[in-house]
Formats: sequence, C-alpha cells, structure tokens
Amino acid sequence: MNTMTKVVNLFALLFFLGTSIINAQNVTISPNQISEDAIQTFPIFSYGDKLVYNDEFMRVFNKNKQGESSPTKQEIEEYLDLYVKFKLKVEQAYRLKMDTLPSFIKELAGYRKQLAQPYLTDKTVTDRLIKEAYDRGRYEVNASHLLINCSSDAKPADTLSAYQKILGLRARIKNGEKFEEIAKAYSEDPSAKDNSGVLGYFTSFQMIYPFENAAFNTPVGEVSLPIRTKYGYHLVYVADKRESMGDMKVAHIMIKYYNPSQIDSTKERIDAVYDKLKDGGDWKTIVEKFSEDFNTNSKGGELSWINRTTPNIPVEFKDVAYTLQKDGDISNPIKTRFGWHIIKRIETKPRASYEERKEFIRRKVERDSRSELNKEVVVARLKKENNFKEISGLEAIRDSFSADLLQARYKKQEGSGIVLCKIGEREYKDDYFFGYVATNQTKSNKTLTNAVDAIYEAFIKQINLDYEEGLLEEKYEAFKNIMQEYKDGILLFELTDKKVWSRAVRDTLGLQTFYDENKENYMWNMRADVDIFSCSDSKARKIAMKLAKKGKSTKEILNRCNAKNPIAVTIDSKKIEKSKDPLLEKIELEKGVYKIAGESQQFKFVRINNILAPTQKLLDENRGAITSDYQNYLEVSWIEDLKNKFPIQVYKDNVSRLYKD
Repeated sequence: MNTMTKVVNLFALLFFLGTSIINAQNVTISPNQISEDAIQTFPIFSYGDKLVYNDEFMRVFNKNKQGESSPTKQEIEEYLDLYVKFKLKVEQAYRLKMDTLPSFIKELAGYRKQLAQPYLTDKTVTDRLIKEAYDRGRYEVNASHLLINCSSDAKPADTLSAYQKILGLRARIKNGEKFEEIAKAYSEDPSAKDNSGVLGYFTSFQMIYPFENAAFNTPVGEVSLPIRTKYGYHLVYVADKRESMGDMKVAHIMIKYYNPSQIDSTKERIDAVYDKLKDGGDWKTIVEKFSEDFNTNSKGGELSWINRTTPNIPVEFKDVAYTLQKDGDISNPIKTRFGWHIIKRIETKPRASYEERKEFIRRKVERDSRSELNKEVVVARLKKENNFKEISGLEAIRDSFSADLLQARYKKQEGSGIVLCKIGEREYKDDYFFGYVATNQTKSNKTLTNAVDAIYEAFIKQINLDYEEGLLEEKYEAFKNIMQEYKDGILLFELTDKKVWSRAVRDTLGLQTFYDENKENYMWNMRADVDIFSCSDSKARKIAMKLAKKGKSTKEILNRCNAKNPIAVTIDSKKIEKSKDPLLEKIELEKGVYKIAGESQQFKFVRINNILAPTQKLLDENRGAITSDYQNYLEVSWIEDLKNKFPIQVYKDNVSRLYKD
C-alpha cells in the first residue's frame, strides 16, 4: 500500500473516531475536569472481559454528531454497532502486541509531536500573528531587494563589515541612484544579475517573516533600513502596494512550443482553436481535443484556484486572467514561457472572513518562522509554571569546550555530575548537556564564547518544552483522550490493512475464488460497439456520415475529412451500455449511423458497428469493483470471527438512557 493510500485510510478511521490533527489544534486547553456525566458512569456493552462505559462512548459519539439536538435511538444504535466492531478490532491488535512494534511506536510519536503543538503555544501571541497575517493578506506588495551575504553565525568583524557595506549602498540610493542599478551591480543574490532584484508582487507567508515585515512596513517609493535574515542583510524597496482582488478559478487551452522556431506555427494553431470558440464551439470538447496541457485537458482545462501572487504562474497569464470581467469570458491567445494560451474565467470568490480563515492561517503560522516569537513567550511562561531553576549553570562547564565545537567536531565527554539546572524535581546534569551538544552542534563562525552561549540557550529552551510535553497526558484530559484515540486508530488501520485491504490485493487466489463463486453478480448488459464522430461543422459531418454509412474505416474517414483541416473530424471508438450512457438514450440499439439528438451545435453523430449480447465480465475487466466486494466479504468474515473470540453483551436498558424516545 502506498503512502498516500495509507494516509487516506488512516484518516478515514480517525474521522470515525471524530479525531484529527486539526481538531486537536482547536482544543481549549484547561486543567483536568470531571463532568457530572462522567461521574454517573454505567456500562453500555462488554466484549470478552472488557467493559465500555457511557462516558467513553458518548465522548466519541458527540465528536461525530452533527448539530446540538439530543441523539435519537437510531443514531445511538447505528453508532453502537460501529463502535462495537471498532473495539473488537482494536482488542485483537493489542492481543497481537502490535502496539509494541518499533514502526508503530515511531509513527505514534510523530503524531504526538503534532498533537502536542497547540499545548506548547501562547494563544495571545498566536492570535496576534494570525490577525496580522490575515490583514496583510488583503494587500499585495511589489518590492525589490538587495542582499549582502552574512550568515547567522558570522564573526563579529564580518557582521560589522556587511552591515557597513549595506548602509553605504542605502546611502547611495537615498541620494538618488536607482535601486535596480545598485542591486544589479552589488547584490549578492545571484538572481539580481538578471532581475535587478525585482521580486514582483507578493503577500503574507510568501517571504520569510523579517523580510515580510520590512515590505509591509516600508512606505511606497521608500527603501527600508537594513534588515537581518538567516541569509544576511537586505534592503527592501517598495514600488507599489495594491489591494488583493481575491481568488479566481480559470481554465485554459494551451499549445506548447519548445523553441523560438515553433512560435509562429503554434500561433497559427492557437488562432485556429480560438476561431472555433468564436464560432460557438463547445469549450470542454475543444479543450479535450486540442489542449496540450495533459494535466488538465481531461477536465475542461481547469486549474487550481489562483490569485495575483500565486507562484509559478507567469505574470502575463495572471494579468490577462484578471482582466476578464465576468464568468465565461474568454481571452485572446496570449504567449508565456510555456506556450500559447486561451484563458476562460470560471468563477471568483470573495475574500473569506477572518473566522473562516483563522484555522487555516493558524496552521501556517505554526509552520512559519514567526512561530519562534511564540516559542520564546511559551518558554518564559513554562519556566515559571514548572519551577525552572539554574543551579550551577553554564559557567560551571564553559571551559569544557574547545575550537572543535566551531567545526562541529566536538566529541561527547563524560560529565562529572554537576547539576546545571532543575525543572520541578528533575535535575539536568552536565553529562546530559554534553550529549545535547554532540547531537546538535553545527559549524559556526562565531567566537567560541558566543557559540557555547547559543547552544546552551537552545538547550534550556528545549528541555523546558520537552518537560512540558511529557506532562501533557497528566495535565490535560483532552490530550490524554486524543492520544488514546490516535493509538487505537493507528492499530485499527494496521490490522485492517493486514486483514482486509492489502490482503484483498495480494490474495490473488482468494480473489479468483470469490469471483468464481459470485460470477452472476458481474455481468455486462447489452452493449454497442460504437464510433462517436465529432465534426467541426455541418459540412464536415455530412461528408463523414456519408463515408460512415458506406462502411469506411475510421482511418479512411479521418484521412478524407482532415486532409485540409486537421481538426475537422475526431473519432472516439468504444463499447458502451445503453442503460449507462446518455449518448444512446434516444437511439435504437441497432447497427447503423445516427445523428445525436440535442447535440446539433457540436455536429456529432454515432455509428453502431455491432450489438454485443450480455456477457460475463472477466475479472480483469472489473477488478476494482470485485476487489472492493472481496474486501467487504473479508471484513464481514473477520467480524464474525472476532465476535466468537470476544463475545458481545449489550446492556439495552443502559443504552436506552443515552437517547430520548
């Protein structure tokens, strides 16, 4: 099973539990609370020697329930059936000790890291960053930049030299020299030689955070003070700011060219296609026939939603798309570096409200460099909450390091038992720190003193976060529950994959036997062997129909009709069931040539070559559906086996207490 399939199946199972990483991030962090309902617990059902109580069942049920109305009898009983099967499968996984496998432990640890993040952030800082990003998303900034390289761990002398150099260049710009000329001549960003430092329009999250700040805070026509990023010092010149026009869905037809000599010939082809559209040709049909964007030509040429700052879409393409005034408008042919395009506006959507975008932006903030601001605030809070204390501190072991650390060649030494600091009752000794340094060292141009200070600061930050993370199940009931749900969900996935999904794919003999025993369920209805002709106009259809009635082959018809116009006639040959294809609804299922009702503008007709009697579908002709049915069969058999191993008893009187009649 590939990774994507595994993720889809796993999250389908977690959805059943009402559990997701997104939900975890929305959790309200509060200390353990025991609700009144939880105190009044009573068993709902048992399986083997295990009991499931109402508090557990209703907690999971309520995550999936839509609306706030009281649950009905039908809702409870339907979910009860699902939950019983879920508990049976998970119980078998635990009996098989699948939770002790290294692969499982590693996977669960990865999910735990993600689920823990909301508990290791500061809500006030996060909300401020989310609102800032949303507000900035209303605008697009057109900026240029100039870079002087200076790594984050550069020596003080090198840092000063880079800073003085960029200040001098800024002074020249302020005195009247053009920013683009200075950038082209002096910027140490290699692309500046070609683009003079021009970045084009961008919005929030499309640049690293310090750079974004400078761009949005610098007035139009001005150049920023030097800003420091991990790359070095930058000057940012803001040429323009404009309001965002929102997102747009477009489709396109593309004719490719691969070198300059093909530009004129491909222009003739795109013009011919454009003429067909102006004459009333069907957009989707024309896209399917002629567009050379093979990722989109089977779906009407539709692209993903774009806006005016979408990367990797040529500027001229976006500029033309946003000149289209209403849905359905089509552009003249335009040229980009990819080829010739005709663009069709499909729809636009207004900017989403803050509440609608809040959670999406939250996830971006947590992955962005601005999250470091949040981490600093959180660490300061955790130091107080968990009683962090420096004992001997860094000075007790500062002399333990040599210049090897600057070259990332430090080898872990034995500690002497010195306690550097404490969190609660836990002591962190020098040996632990030496291990951290050996694992996390990187090459540095800093002085040895500064390098040791930096890695000790990172160490203190990390141990405070790790300590808090280790307490989450103890401190927060919601986190404890969601971790159990993820654990059960992963085990459920792994065992279901083994017993059902992958087994159905691998067990070719079992699949063949299942097919042989159920052949009567897999039959073709009466079918027609047809050629479907799509013609450019009535004249082409008249000629093609005449040839088709004479029994000419599809190759002969194409050669005759397309001699002067390569797109006059196209043919799609296939076998179709009348009951499942609207194309044949108003056509007698007999051999012959027929116009297609309701398709006059597309100048279509169909030739029925043969009528095929109902026949048995071969396994290879319907493998997907048969495999799905086989999986269902395996699932049912598995559940019956589990019910025998772990007998079920449902306490109906207690179940009835969960709903209102």
